[in-house]
Amino acid sequence: MKNFQNKANIVRVSKIIRNILFAGLVVWIIGIPLVLFPVITLWSRTVPAARYSQCGNPVHMALCLMVNLKLFRFFDRLKNGHLFDAPTVGNLDNAGRWWIALWFFEILFYGIGHEFFQMTNKWDFSANLFAGLTLIFVAWLLKEAQELQQEQELTV
Repeated sequence: MKNFQNKANIVRVSKIIRNILFAGLVVWIIGIPLVLFPVITLWSRTVPAARYSQCGNPVHMALCLMVNLKLFRFFDRLKNGHLFDAPTVGNLDNAGRWWIALWFFEILFYGIGHEFFQMTNKWDFSANLFAGLTLIFVAWLLKEAQELQQEQELTV
């Protein structure tokens, strides 16, 4: 009975988190074209540093969209009752990898901007790296737990 209650709790919480992530997806999908419009229209009238800054925003937003999308897919599969199978855990692992890519992009983008254009930027890279590595670690832990459970089922 306890396993059924745990599964019901996971599904219920996953529905809530999935809805929040869906709202995030909508914001990203609407936001990317809104950011691209000024980049295209103001390209000829801006200085190189402003062009550089404007071009980085859509890439940054696209990486954030991918992280959000992979987390949305993870919680969508949990909501549908696919608890911690290979595709579900794979979505969590992919979200972590996209988050690391976002961290790497920020390192390059802000480093180049600071060095060549003397732009002052927000230097908070550790949070993205930590979050990405945490997601990858949890996905690895779940994969190992799956393998242990399969080995136990075979030996019994």
